[in-house]
Amino acid sequence: MRPLSIVRRVAACLSCLAASLIASGGHAAEEVKPLKVLLVAGGCCHDYAAQTKLLKAGIEARIKAEVDVVYNPDTSTKATFEIYGKPDWDKGYDVVIHDECSADVTDPAYVGRILAAHRRGTPAVNLHCAMHSYRWGDFRNAVAAGADNAGWFEMLGLQSIGHGPQIPIEIAFADRSHPISKSLADWVTIKEELYNNIQVLPTAKVLAAGKQLVPPKPKPGEAADPAAKPAEVTAAVVWTNEYGPNRTRIFSTSLGHNNDTVGDDRYLDLITRGVLWVTGRLGDDGAIPAALKLSTAAAPADWTATVKLPPEEQPRAVRLFNGRDFDGWEGHLDPYWSIEGAELVGRNAADNAPKVSTYLLTKKPYRDFRLLCEGKLATSEMHSGVAIWGKKFDKDGEAHSYQGHLVMFPSGWGLYDLFRRNGIAKDEGGGAKAAGLQHDWNRMEILAIGSRIRLAVNGKEVLDWTDPQPELCQPGPIGLQLHSNTVPQEVRFRGLVLVENPQDVLVTASPTP
Repeated sequence: MRPLSIVRRVAACLSCLAASLIASGGHAAEEVKPLKVLLVAGGCCHDYAAQTKLLKAGIEARIKAEVDVVYNPDTSTKATFEIYGKPDWDKGYDVVIHDECSADVTDPAYVGRILAAHRRGTPAVNLHCAMHSYRWGDFRNAVAAGADNAGWFEMLGLQSIGHGPQIPIEIAFADRSHPISKSLADWVTIKEELYNNIQVLPTAKVLAAGKQLVPPKPKPGEAADPAAKPAEVTAAVVWTNEYGPNRTRIFSTSLGHNNDTVGDDRYLDLITRGVLWVTGRLGDDGAIPAALKLSTAAAPADWTATVKLPPEEQPRAVRLFNGRDFDGWEGHLDPYWSIEGAELVGRNAADNAPKVSTYLLTKKPYRDFRLLCEGKLATSEMHSGVAIWGKKFDKDGEAHSYQGHLVMFPSGWGLYDLFRRNGIAKDEGGGAKAAGLQHDWNRMEILAIGSRIRLAVNGKEVLDWTDPQPELCQPGPIGLQLHSNTVPQEVRFRGLVLVENPQDVLVTASPTP
């Protein structure tokens, strides 16, 4: 009887194992390992020391991944990488990110070892100056398929040889059905380089195009014509490719010259989705597998990036906040100000509430400007605000208070003259209160020109006031207010795009004046 009992037990175990395998799709359950990512960066013309850190941190914050960085501090166009000397240099990696700028590396054997890995099936993600690397011969004209100098372009799927001036690029996704682009929104970059397209190869698929409005260059010795219309220049800026006999997946974007672009959440989302797609980890519906996704919270949409500024203002638009640190700002940082998810956060507890309103201040003063930003009062009912046309003011030991004009939100919408005239403009008729949101994000446009201040909130013009004392309207820092209080409070700001000397018209109010 004992042998039969053993047989039955074994049979029962095998039956349970079979059922488990069927339930799991034929594979025994196992922990999902992190994606192994190799980032190769260095060469001419870019701050790769900073950008490698931004890329590594950005990818590892979004998905379960380990990014190994190979960085060459050589800043010439002849930067090479020792790792490429090995025939199996890609061993152990799920994907390689090429972020080189090695235009004058022209050794076919060296480049051939790089390409061999991708022909074998190791996916690649190519960034910015990788498009202008490893080129020789008559590369300024369309290379022929299979030519000696065509290999790198065939891996990329697109041939580019140059770029225009640094001007903001309007990015529009042309293929919304592709898994990479399904959850991404169009946006306008800061000043960036738009790479040209000599040819898009048949194996490539363009996902997004970029558009620049390029002012004409004046002739030598002549002043620029302010009435001259800018030329519209377009090119593919995001695309995929299938390379070699194994149809290896390749993802590329020509964006990413400046650190503020590389550190932009929208850029990092794009690169991360490219990494997932080339490795086969991105669902057809664009969903990131739960086992790889580190955060279920969607990155906040950047409203300021969707605002259409007048063409002449676009090249002059600057982001006051880079989304990462307090570069360009000063204030009573500890304990009041922090950065969370690309948002500036002012916060206090009951036991450390400021006795005098404290401000996070730009180090640069501004006079005539358009400011686009979003503000949210998260905790308490005390108003916050944006201070302008004034100065840092030491009050009762608070060195970062403010004397000047304050645009208040969302409680008590209106204007206040800090430490001078007090209330100067009220929300007559309640238009601002009706348009605003008490504990949610308010989209605000402040237009400050001469002695006139106009405010649009969530698409509605709610204030138009001219100061009867223009001598009080002086250049000053932009100040974000955390109000004096006795209770816990929290206020958040994001966006913060500013244009100096703008057109005298609101661009977010409907209808505009």
